[in-house]
Order: sequence, then C-alpha cells, then structure tokens
Amino acid sequence: MKNFIPMFFAALFALPLSVKAEDADHPASDSVRQLIDTAKTYKNEYEKGITAEEKASRAKVREKISSILDLKEMAHLILKNHWAKLKDSERTQYADLLSSLVEKIGYPQIAEYFNKDIRIEFLGEKELSENNREVMVRITYPNDEFILYTSFMIRKDSSSWRVYDVITDGDSLLLIYRNQHMGIIKEKGFGELIRLMKKKLASAENKK
Repeated sequence: MKNFIPMFFAALFALPLSVKAEDADHPASDSVRQLIDTAKTYKNEYEKGITAEEKASRAKVREKISSILDLKEMAHLILKNHWAKLKDSERTQYADLLSSLVEKIGYPQIAEYFNKDIRIEFLGEKELSENNREVMVRITYPNDEFILYTSFMIRKDSSSWRVYDVITDGDSLLLIYRNQHMGIIKEKGFGELIRLMKKKLASAENKK
C-alpha cells in the first residue's frame, strides 16, 4: 500500500460527509473536511466531449481544492534554506510549477482513492502554535484489512486554515519532495530541477 504515499495526493483519503456542527470549535478539522468533500466531486475539466458549462463547473472544483491547499507555502518549505538563495522570479517559477504539477497529476489521483471502500475516524486536532494545527485521522481499508494513520498539517493564513503537509504512517510528503528536489539541486543545480519539472508538466498536459 505504501507505494502510493510519495504521490502528493495519495495521502488525501476520503473523509465522511460535510462539516458537522460539533466541528465548529475545530477550524482546522473543518478545513480538512471541506477539502475532502470538495475533492470527492473532482473531475477532469479537460475531458473531451464535455460542455462549456461542465468545464466551468469542474474548474470551480479545482479552484476550491487549490484554495484550501497551501501549495505556495509547501514550495517554500520544500526548498527550505535554499529558498533564501533564489530570486523572487525563481521562487515564483518554482511555486507555480509545483502547483501546476499537483493540479495536473495529483488531483486525478484524488478521485481514484476516494472511490475505495474506506472508513475514516477523526482522532483529534492538536494545537502546535497559535496559527498551526495537526489534524489526526485513522483510515481503515476493510477489504484489505489495512489501517493507515494520517496527520494533516495546517496553518492559518490571513483568512483561512490551509493544508501544507500530509504525514502518513510517519512519512511526510513535504519531506519526500524536499529530499527529491534538494537532491537534484545539490547534484545538478536549480536550473535542472526546473527543466525536469517543466518536462513532467508538458508530459502531463499532452495526456489531457
């Protein structure tokens, strides 16, 4: 089962139903529920044969998912100390490429995993600091007799709580990306990382 963990959205499994009244005092958990409820309705907006109205509706779902995920903060945290060495234009380029790759490759994976027979239990919401929370869930696959423990790492920006990392059975998606991307930078430079990201994005767009 762990072979899907390095894929960015493979750790975002189906959560039950909409936000409940008892979650009102748990804003980070509320945000996770909103994310998953929206993601469960995701469909490829570039699918051939759909109407303009369907395309627009699907685009709104994608935009809603992206508004709850903090992909720009994730980009910052992935490159960590190297971030300060980059020009503003390079930071923007990297963050935009990462966001595009997640949307093009990661979002379709959401629908696939949401269709699985799974059970979700919210185990609690931990305050890490004034503007940071950890939302802990247990994911059970009845058919496979398999259980995963997942934490959604969430921070509050100016107006909402947004997910910036997902940790599944101790494996942080942010750290997986950091190891991959910083490894490329150290070996071949930032320019090579950008080239590889552009190549992967072009490949994904050609498959639309």
